[in-house]
Amino acid sequence: METTSATSATRTTRRVVIQRDVPEAAIAGLAEFIDRYYIRPNMKLIEEPSYRKVESLRGFELYWKLKPLGTETPNPLSVTLTVSQAAIEVDFPGLDTNDKSLENVIERTADEIEEIILSYFENIKTSSLYFVIGATGEHSEAPDQRGRMANATKKIFAGNTTSLFLWLMVLGFALFFIVGTYAVFVLLIVQFVALVFSDRIIYRVGNVRPSAERSLVTIASVRSNPETLKSISQHGKKILSQIREEIMRSATVAYSAAAIEELKSTVIGALLRHGIIANGKDITVRTRNVYRIVEEVSEKFNRQTPKITVANTLVSNAAATGISSSRSTVMITAGSLEDLNDDELEAVIGHELGHVKGHDPVILFGATSFEFLGRVFLWTPLLYSLGLFYFVVAFGGIYLVGKVLETRADTESALVLGTPRALASALTKIGFRQLYHEKYNPGSKLFDWFRFDPHPPIYFRIARLSKFSEDQKTMRHTFLISIRDIIMGFFSALISV
Repeated sequence: METTSATSATRTTRRVVIQRDVPEAAIAGLAEFIDRYYIRPNMKLIEEPSYRKVESLRGFELYWKLKPLGTETPNPLSVTLTVSQAAIEVDFPGLDTNDKSLENVIERTADEIEEIILSYFENIKTSSLYFVIGATGEHSEAPDQRGRMANATKKIFAGNTTSLFLWLMVLGFALFFIVGTYAVFVLLIVQFVALVFSDRIIYRVGNVRPSAERSLVTIASVRSNPETLKSISQHGKKILSQIREEIMRSATVAYSAAAIEELKSTVIGALLRHGIIANGKDITVRTRNVYRIVEEVSEKFNRQTPKITVANTLVSNAAATGISSSRSTVMITAGSLEDLNDDELEAVIGHELGHVKGHDPVILFGATSFEFLGRVFLWTPLLYSLGLFYFVVAFGGIYLVGKVLETRADTESALVLGTPRALASALTKIGFRQLYHEKYNPGSKLFDWFRFDPHPPIYFRIARLSKFSEDQKTMRHTFLISIRDIIMGFFSALISV
């Protein structure tokens, strides 16, 4: 979100740019979505004669005035929302330069509009077809249709592998009642094998695996319409599998304008043969040099370039695992390749390489192994006295370790790459719903610290990154600093309730 002001003698116009480069096919639908799900539900707050929606050659312009509401908004607030290919902009014209009473209302209005716009694009993603195309005929489509086992593997290895070790803790509890103390040796062996081969396991999650020789990845997204969704619901996995196979036989990465048009024709033809009608405006093609991006980040970390796999998942995310740089894999989702720009993607990959650099999977292996050994040999009476509450405490402790490791990975990315704002921007895109909820529900800021999630609250991560200097290159003891910041962040949330 970008904010600017244009000031005359005593009046100013505040402009907030929510998003640039809007797909042409999305403009009309977005204007209708805002009208239906934002304007109409909030009509009681809008001066009724003021609202209008106007279509122009550029796109759509929505205008309304917010009613005065007590001391918070003593004066009406004019709002103009422009939706065009160039950008989505919110203007607040005619503001008194000496009147600061509307600042909070302006900020919240802009945040609400951004939240509804991001919701629209999220809905578009979940109802669209995606084809991930590698340089050697490797393909996969989204939504993922490769079965429950592949989806489970992605979830277990996502983030910083905390989930993997916690699942193994549950397995150990079950084994203890089956084979007694032998469960200790079984679990430790399983954990160790999972740790050693975690890079190979996650590498097989995606069908597209960029390398130095095959560095490009193309994401072709087909915006769905009611007819498309109806056809897919009728035929299910079978039709998607057939379409994928047809595209697989002829499509290649599309880097030039001619290749993009050729790929669009290939996709349109494959869809049409199965009764799904689409045109060029419904298809967006984006090609990224994924290997080059990961390689450049690795060089800045003075690390060997890890293996790379692209998962056909719509969620914007990435994950890394492995016991060392030479035995590591970075998984990048199709959603990240579509949603994040190069700086943001580099910052996210830097975060993941921060996990590899800090040997975080090994640390988690040690923490969960210590918990299991202690549970069996050292504090068994405590387990019997606390019952299930013991596991709440134990899981909470492991997740706390995960929160520290995530915070340190943020720190490593910000310091090594020098782009903390890019990482903050990526986190804003990835967790916009949670960020909005945390911002306007103070109680959730404290509650989110207690969630069984290895990631700290997203508002904390973004605020922390905003304090880093772009040219700050050195910081000692990042692990201790991360622990300090976690403690301070928690108590800050506790005090603010």
